[in-house]
Amino acid sequence: MRRKKRIFLILCAALFLTGCADKPQIKQVKNVEVKEDKEVHKQLYKKAESGVKEEKDESAKIIVLDPGHSGIVAEGNEPLGPGSAEFKAADTSGTTGVSSHVPEYELTLQLSAQLKKELENRGYTVLMTRESNDQPVSCIQRAQVANDAKADAYVRIHANGSTNQSVQGAMTICTTPQNPFVPELYTLSRKLSDSIINKFCEIAGCENDGVWETDTMSGNNWSQVPATIIELGYMTNPQEDMLMQTPEYQGKMIQGIAAGIDSFFE
Repeated sequence: MRRKKRIFLILCAALFLTGCADKPQIKQVKNVEVKEDKEVHKQLYKKAESGVKEEKDESAKIIVLDPGHSGIVAEGNEPLGPGSAEFKAADTSGTTGVSSHVPEYELTLQLSAQLKKELENRGYTVLMTRESNDQPVSCIQRAQVANDAKADAYVRIHANGSTNQSVQGAMTICTTPQNPFVPELYTLSRKLSDSIINKFCEIAGCENDGVWETDTMSGNNWSQVPATIIELGYMTNPQEDMLMQTPEYQGKMIQGIAAGIDSFFE
């Protein structure tokens, strides 16, 4: 009996060790510099895909945040929409604070990073189209992150500019009902735009300039999910520019956008 028990234990140990040996080894890969557009898209898609898979709550709504512009501008031109003969710049450098001298791309990334944490605390799965200011990403590549992730909402963070320094206020931007590329998304994109701008202005206490419907935004035209651009305020207005740099007001802007996203899903 003892001999049989000993043989049984030996067999169990062998099976256990065999199971451990079959487990794959995880290797760490260093980041590489992406130079070609195809490689940038591949990297962004991989990041979006892994971000969704790693999320514990598979039922969580997926939000893709797009911090507008970048410190390194994506070169070249892109079609205004799928199949369009009209082309626009792949990206631009954005505006700069007239008083703060802070570039728009810095403000949008800073705010998006904080907004990501707030949304995650609210139970959302959140992905970003860029996480540094030295990462060139075109408008199509940004939209593709949302498309590949099958996002429930694609929120693009921008700040406005004008030759008239007295202009102030916030707005959202979405496609029109006659959009030649994704007309079926108008209703949800408009709802997302209304929800965010109304909550944003209510909580931030800023002027509400409503929703601008236009089909001139390639990033919206290439999106296959509900999309909106929020223009936080005018960096060309001295007072509004400096206000958007304060931690207190940034907190209000973040709460406003997050509340708007909550409202969209109600």
